[in-house]
Formats: sequence, structure tokens, C-alpha cells
Amino acid sequence: MRIYTKADTYPMSWEEYGATVQTLLDRISASGVSFDAIAPIMRSGGIPGNVLAIRLQITRIVPLQFKYLSHPPRLEQMNAMSFQPIPDCPNILICENNTCTGGTAQAAIAQLKSMFPQSKLHYATVAKVFGGPDSFEGIEGYYFGIQTNEQFLASPSQIKEFSLRPGITLFPWEIAEDELKEINHLEP
Repeated sequence: MRIYTKADTYPMSWEEYGATVQTLLDRISASGVSFDAIAPIMRSGGIPGNVLAIRLQITRIVPLQFKYLSHPPRLEQMNAMSFQPIPDCPNILICENNTCTGGTAQAAIAQLKSMFPQSKLHYATVAKVFGGPDSFEGIEGYYFGIQTNEQFLASPSQIKEFSLRPGITLFPWEIAEDELKEINHLEP
């Protein structure tokens, strides 16, 4: 297993982040779908989730929180709640900041389907990792702002063809050492 270092990271500025979220917003708006609620996957999905909620005028928010734990390796649900009534057959926009393997997205989809069985789910991520899923079962629409080469799977021609952002994206609020501990599964 490869151990990633700070040299493998590629920090994103606030300006680039804002432009990428705007691209995501434009793609969602172009779909023509009117959303009844937004379900940000916390923690970092809350950042674009709240921006999209404001810009798309979505007042119903269903925050979901999951956490990968290393010893033993597992994904645990931390919470799921809604403060406002949701219609019986809602269009819900799931929002994440970075999508690599899709494990958390699939857990969020399952949780929302159990809470709102008649819902139509859409998925939005600021950064989609090349080599990761292009869609998920049960999702009506999949939107992303940028694609990255965080798994270092793309060939030089694919990097150019898909305009992939190089390296491991460090979002403006992230600390390299903390992210690398999690990526390298070095958390206690």
C-alpha cells in the first residue's frame, strides 16, 4: 500500500473552490429539477450543501453524517435528521464535497431511501475522483464541479482529455497532515 505525502497534495484556493462550486451550481440548474430538500453529507458536504441550498432557494435541509473509522475499518452513521416537514414524494439533492469510492454516498442514499421511500434522489459533488463511480443505483441525476486524479489512476492522455485536477485535492479549510493521516489510515 502506498503511503501518500504532502508532495502528493495539491491545495485548492478559495477562489478556485468558489469557481468549482459555481460550475456545479450551473450543472444542477441546467437539469431543470426543482428540489424539495438538500441532504448535505457532513462535515465537508455542509459547505457546498449550504451554498447550494441558498443559491437554489432550498429551505429544507436533511443533514447526514458518517465517519470512516480505521480500527477495525468501517463506516458508521453518526446522525440523520430533518427539522422541517418533507413532502411525501420529494426531490432530494444529496451534496458531498469530494467523491472517491462512493461508500459514503451509498450509505447516504440508503439512509434517505429508508427515511423517504418515495423520494427521487439526485447527487452533487464538488470534486469527483477519476476512477470512482460515475453514478449510483437509485440516483436520478449525478452532478460534479470538477474531476480530480486523486487516486493517480489516469494516464497522461486521460489527464488532458478529462481536464483532471492533479494530485490529492486539499480544500481551503483542510490541513495536509490531518488529511494524509486519514488517507493513509494512520488514525488511532
